[in-house]
Amino acid sequence: MDKLFSEQNMALSIFDAMNTRDFSKFENFITESVVFDFPGAGRIEGYKRVIIFLKALLRKYPELKFTVTEIITDNQRACAVWTNKGEDINGNTYSNSGITLLYFTGNKITFISDYFKDTSFVKP
Repeated sequence: MDKLFSEQNMALSIFDAMNTRDFSKFENFITESVVFDFPGAGRIEGYKRVIIFLKALLRKYPELKFTVTEIITDNQRACAVWTNKGEDINGNTYSNSGITLLYFTGNKITFISDYFKDTSFVKP
């Protein structure tokens, strides 16, 4: 497997996990000490905490689908451009767009950071 395909595949794994709500494949691509920097929540450190956070986030959105439109890779990094649409637990429609930045070491993700267009959902 060439490096470019591997980094693209790893970057897509987080969106596949969110769309299917199955994190088993994604878990294989992250390090034990992975860091996830999420707007409003800050830095979440460690494999188990990141998975727990993502699952908790999905409970707020019983329906949420991501569409990745582009992945840019360069020197052990990837940037995934995405949109999402769904519904929150109150039945309100939700949509957003943004990017997810990922850093890799070897064949594992070591850092993830999300940047959104609409961050109103993180305000008190």
